[in-house]
Amino acid sequence: MFRQKQPLKTNKKKKGKAIQTALEIADDFLAVGVDYEEAGEKWRAGDASKSMRFFTRAIETYEGGLRRFPESFDLAYNKARLQYEIAQQPRLMKQLPTSLIELLETALESHYYALKLGQGNADVIFNTAQVLTSTAELLSEGLHVSDEQKEEALRLFQEALELFQGCLDLQEYQFTQAQDQNLLMDELSNQAMEGSTTISSSASEASEDERWASVVEPISRNTLLDTAIAQMETLIVICNLIGPQRNTELSLLEELSRHLLDDKIPSYVENGNRQAEVLLVKANFASAFADSSFRSGHLDMLTYEQELSKAFGQDPSISTSPQGLCDRADALMTFLASVLASLDMASLQPDETNHWHETRWRHLTQALLDLTAASKLPQAQNLPRIHLRRGDCELLRYRLGDGPLPYGAAKKNSVTLLKNAQTYYRGAAGIAVTESSIDEEQEARVKEAVVAMIGGLDENIRGLIKQNECNIGSTIEEMRGEGLLTDQDVSMIGSLRQA
Repeated sequence: MFRQKQPLKTNKKKKGKAIQTALEIADDFLAVGVDYEEAGEKWRAGDASKSMRFFTRAIETYEGGLRRFPESFDLAYNKARLQYEIAQQPRLMKQLPTSLIELLETALESHYYALKLGQGNADVIFNTAQVLTSTAELLSEGLHVSDEQKEEALRLFQEALELFQGCLDLQEYQFTQAQDQNLLMDELSNQAMEGSTTISSSASEASEDERWASVVEPISRNTLLDTAIAQMETLIVICNLIGPQRNTELSLLEELSRHLLDDKIPSYVENGNRQAEVLLVKANFASAFADSSFRSGHLDMLTYEQELSKAFGQDPSISTSPQGLCDRADALMTFLASVLASLDMASLQPDETNHWHETRWRHLTQALLDLTAASKLPQAQNLPRIHLRRGDCELLRYRLGDGPLPYGAAKKNSVTLLKNAQTYYRGAAGIAVTESSIDEEQEARVKEAVVAMIGGLDENIRGLIKQNECNIGSTIEEMRGEGLLTDQDVSMIGSLRQA
């Protein structure tokens, strides 16, 4: 939930010249477009509307250049990259009349065009794969995803995997070539020193305005690791998406993960650097693969639980990693949701029900501890989302006190659990306001109001309903789907909306 994508490759973005009126060659359009981009960057944090106007001008400039110079890879690359960067910024997206899926589809079309012009460019291959994964994730999220949407998302993920693999192959080749070239240059340098050879340059001088700089970072082991990790993260999302009847695909995913984790990635890690990052990716894949195997009927609950403990038990540094703590908490909550979906609670015996309640209470408590620890670390990111998940944990623990066979600890501490959930949601909303995280703010406000209603105070939820704020309907539906609300709660909210 909290993972950030690998950053876009931006090596082809060139240093611009001053905005000018005479646009005669492709580089002129490129220079003006880059200047508009830089202006947009300056205003991004303070004035999203003004920032978006500059970014729009940049895209229009790149498009104008492509109409005159359709074979210009640099123009095509910058246009595609900027469109995708805008799609990753919710504050900028709010300034556009188009939807996120529409912008992603436009960015994907632009990347395909740039890819056609620069098939041997690793950066555009990598970026195209990133756009594919973002589009697929958007298509596959939510509670009511159709089979057609899932199939389309899987197709996009598979295409992204192929591009990541092609990118990695190309980068490995370039890395080897660079190493060979460095050895040759060292030999020539030694020979030159021995023979007192003088190397002169006859390059013609150029003025400051005419001098271009295209900064191309050399391929390093870190570059290779970035691509391999992006490929592993795509495998993780596919594991979460594939259904129980796709055993062949599950085997292929396991085979590809082993190839990356055992054969490729170890050679990319230099002197132990980024080892913790690699261990976390490995743990996330193991937990996602175990979940998919459980849903496919290949693992029982006990084995799934053991695999989960084993996956996150190999990294001693997880207690100091906000991402690791959040990922483990998410894995525990996914485990509980998958197991609950597989159980027929009405057919369980009282002792079986109590054992299941104990298991849920134990894992929810651990998830809450992980999220609390993550929220206190200075390097933690997306604090509103972390506090939202803390509230979810407390509300799920409260729910264990419902029904004909309530769990004792949940029933005894029901008032405290509700208050805790409300506190975490309120905290999430407050931080979201300061960070301009609109979606998290709206979700937190609805959840805080709903918890207050469960506790007997419906003033806040009435206020949100009256003002038609915060997209209440979709949040309520998600809460019911996640087990945070009962049908009775939803019915009560429905009555308030009709009043």
